[in-house]
Amino acid sequence: MLKTIKNNQVILIDPDQEPQIVAALLMKSNAYISIETAEIFTTLDKTTQYRERRAGRFPKLYPLTKYGRRKAYKIQELLDWLENPMSYSPSQLGK
Repeated sequence: MLKTIKNNQVILIDPDQEPQIVAALLMKSNAYISIETAEIFTTLDKTTQYRERRAGRFPKLYPLTKYGRRKAYKIQELLDWLENPMSYSPSQLGK
């Protein structure tokens, strides 16, 4: 159940629930997260992410800029990987 706080005629989300609500909204919109954020999310450093991507055992990066200099992961694909990293394969994308 969503808890709210009324403050000066504005209804706010309970600060204790805010991270979970924001995460749910980002997942629903299939948002992207940076490589650095993925390090925190997955506990894998950039080098390990790279190695696992090359081996086909980690989600792919998507270019965010015209020339592909800025790349990010889709949150949902990282969640799929987190569910079962040992059996993850790129063929699971778009399920």
